[in-house]
Amino acid sequence: MKAKLTEPGQLAVSRQGHDAGRWYAVLSVLDGRYVLLCDGNTRTLAKPKKKQIKHLQALPLTIPVNGRGESGGPIADSDIRKGILAAQKAYETKTGFAHASARQENEKEECAFVQK
Repeated sequence: MKAKLTEPGQLAVSRQGHDAGRWYAVLSVLDGRYVLLCDGNTRTLAKPKKKQIKHLQALPLTIPVNGRGESGGPIADSDIRKGILAAQKAYETKTGFAHASARQENEKEECAFVQK
């Protein structure tokens, strides 16, 4: 059974597009087709990414995206980054799932050039 993106704070991995393999937190669900995403780095709380749900893999993990952050003030991009990183490490350790960029780094061949 697939998890569905239905609540703010739920984590998802992009499956298609130039950002494939990137982890995001859902800021809000716009309708049955689109969500607003942020990762705290390139997509901040001020400039979220609008993406179709069908291009995302929903994960059964959530982080807080509303309310108070660690500093006591409103949630900041640093809180989003820390939450995604902690959830990513825990999920990869538990399931053995690695995002696309990590898999590509492990699969690269090493070769040496020899001059004659």
